[in-house]
Amino acid sequence: MASRKHTSSPVQYVQIDGLVVLKIVKHCQEEAAGGTDLVQGVLLGLVVDNKLEITNCFPFPRHNDEEEFNEEDNNTTRANDCNAIVSAKGT
Repeated sequence: MASRKHTSSPVQYVQIDGLVVLKIVKHCQEEAAGGTDLVQGVLLGLVVDNKLEITNCFPFPRHNDEEEFNEEDNNTTRANDCNAIVSAKGT
């Protein structure tokens, strides 16, 4: 197997799409209305030359201690999400 030499240049700046900023602000406002100071999520993007481009984001849902967390429903949701991703890649 041939080895590839990986040269990485440091990221000089970050570019965030406007929609990403709006989604982050919305998530922060929704969580603050629920009385929490903690907001979590995922940023998606790619590195192009010396620029990190943030192209999308997804919030992590908040689970209260009082909420009943159903592991079976969670696993079903994950399976449905995975199936949707596989289907989307096939098109």
